[in-house]
Amino acid sequence: MVIQESKRVKIVTDEDGRSILRFDPANNYDVGIYKVVARNPLGQTVSRCRVVMAALPDSPDSPEGSAISDTEILLRWKQPRDDGHSAVLCYSLQYKLASSDEWTTIADNIDHEFFLVHDLQPKMNYQFRLAARNRIGWSPMGIPSLITTAAGGAPKIQITKAMKHLQQLTESGQEVVPDDQKAHIDYHLERELIEWNVDTDIGDKFSFVSEICRGKFSTVVKAIQKSSDQVVVAKLFELNSETDAAVQQEFEVFRTLRHERIPALLAAYKPNGAPTAILIQEKLQGADVLTYFSSRHEYTEQMVATVVTQILDALQYLHWRGYCHLDIQPDNIVMASVRSVQIKLVDFGSAQKVSKLGTKVPLSGWLDFQSPEIINDEPAHPQTDIWSVGVLTYLLLSGTSAFRGTDEQETKQNITFVRYRFENLFKEVTPEATRFIMFVFKRAPNKRPLAEECHEHRWLMSSDYMIKKRERAVFLGSRLKEFSQEYHQMKATEATTSDSLASSLGNGPSPRQLLRSNSIQEELLTTF
Repeated sequence: MVIQESKRVKIVTDEDGRSILRFDPANNYDVGIYKVVARNPLGQTVSRCRVVMAALPDSPDSPEGSAISDTEILLRWKQPRDDGHSAVLCYSLQYKLASSDEWTTIADNIDHEFFLVHDLQPKMNYQFRLAARNRIGWSPMGIPSLITTAAGGAPKIQITKAMKHLQQLTESGQEVVPDDQKAHIDYHLERELIEWNVDTDIGDKFSFVSEICRGKFSTVVKAIQKSSDQVVVAKLFELNSETDAAVQQEFEVFRTLRHERIPALLAAYKPNGAPTAILIQEKLQGADVLTYFSSRHEYTEQMVATVVTQILDALQYLHWRGYCHLDIQPDNIVMASVRSVQIKLVDFGSAQKVSKLGTKVPLSGWLDFQSPEIINDEPAHPQTDIWSVGVLTYLLLSGTSAFRGTDEQETKQNITFVRYRFENLFKEVTPEATRFIMFVFKRAPNKRPLAEECHEHRWLMSSDYMIKKRERAVFLGSRLKEFSQEYHQMKATEATTSDSLASSLGNGPSPRQLLRSNSIQEELLTTF
């Protein structure tokens, strides 16, 4: 039904043109699916969201002692089965001697699923219990676990650098706040464009901390803005006759984009006298989508559908702006959070202006994710990106590449003739997911759905029936591990080996001195 305004239901418009629907007070019957239709003389577009009732999370299960010494216990636990439709923010951990009645709180700001408990007594029985907090409040305390410390002189527990870093943040008393208090995206920047900043003192503005990954012509580095202590990402390009035009092209595309599924460009630098260009972007929390899923013991079809929906959100915006990404692959889909399924689409080095009637573009992307028209040097369409979304969907629902042959030539033939096998899909995959893959994999791009038509497909519907059906389909992450290792090894062989990028920043460290943080990201993902 069409929503009518009343004393309780208001639709207001802010100064930036955003329409805000507010229920005051909200009632149980407000739960449901909401659809907004925007129309102008040229057509219409539709957006949907699902409104749910938030509640307290379930109690976490009993923590397990994954390592035990005479004075320390490394506890691990899983997220609550039900988060109450609101992401878990943190945990409270309590302990006591088994012979005591009084519980002591160790910490109530633990925003990860482990904790190293110190200063215990040898050969003593301890009990530990947990509560979880979301935006609504704290769950009841869970069932305690009983753990006995080792005899005196047992070796100390060793934890990884990533775990040590998170433990230190907790013990320093960090405050955990909901991450939904972010400022609205500033859409004025679509027109008030960022320009190159010619600055010789880039090292005075940023500290370059650790290398995250490398591309063919770039190095991505974690950095800290000295004036605000804000953690950002710096993408460093080596400028020469081969790369100059491509860097400028990526900058021209990236600086006009503002969307919640695309990282924000914060600044751009071309230091005087250095053959280097630097794009400063917002920092994302997690690793790429393939590392995220392959690092989990298990994941659900609902999680895959959430990722696909979010990629389609980004592509719908990108295509509306007249661009195609043309390089949809796992490396370019990065988790914006380590706990909830939130992605952002990155790397616009291959993006091109593409019309609905088709535009010739340079060859780009990894072969497994290329569409038939790209392989055969035919014009690209907005639906060229949709083919790659289909390949990624198939990968996450099977653990294998859809069109991979015994060699490059056979792979190209499989793609050209749309040859793939349904039997490779996990047996738990729903029929709706299979039909979505068939819906996307069409040889002719104009036969494929547009991003908004994909949103309308039954598999991605946000009805209670489909959500429960997707949540019941559970897959083991181990099937993805082999492909993930092969993929990342292949990407590493293609990466630049240049050491001149970071060293050109004056007081910045060279890449040889930078801490390689991919392994730390994987540790973090395993930790969560």
